[in-house]
Amino acid sequence: MSGKMMMDTYDQHRNYRLCNKGGSVYLAVEGVLWLSSATFGAIGQIPVAMLLLMVGGMLIHPIAALVSKLLRLPTPNPSNRLSSLNTWIALTIPLGIPLIFMATAGGHENHFFPAFAVLVGAHWLPFTYLYAMKSFVFLAGMMVLVGILFGFEYTQSFSASGFLIGGILLLFAATHLVIVRHETQRDSDGTRD
Repeated sequence: MSGKMMMDTYDQHRNYRLCNKGGSVYLAVEGVLWLSSATFGAIGQIPVAMLLLMVGGMLIHPIAALVSKLLRLPTPNPSNRLSSLNTWIALTIPLGIPLIFMATAGGHENHFFPAFAVLVGAHWLPFTYLYAMKSFVFLAGMMVLVGILFGFEYTQSFSASGFLIGGILLLFAATHLVIVRHETQRDSDGTRD
């Protein structure tokens, strides 16, 4: 790969990361969704909790895009093709929903959040490339680990893992916002690496 091509690729990832604040809006919207769903589960509204996360999960992209517009965040350069990759990655969630039904079949509804955590955690892994942020590896790993632990060991609570995943997502939303703000501040100070 030539030096110019590598620089163009770097600039596309950087442009996408800065415009989308490291995915912080998407992470925050998803975190609030998980916490809302877990709350319904905690008060005994398990079918509502499941439906909210499944349907809401498919609407995260448009909701986050709307929130980004309301916050007047810049949009990536029109020549940046990473937006289309984001769309393709987002399609992995609806395609994985049959796995959630298989995991919860036969009265195993307490596997709902853990199974969803594994699916969504795996979904976040390619965002490491999209945003050029290694922190997505840790996010993906933590979500998968929580899903496995609560799916096999701590199965007595329907909502516990949902609350934990919601908190993790909000933590990473805040972390990514700080990382991108620091990068933007560094650039404005003229100390770009």
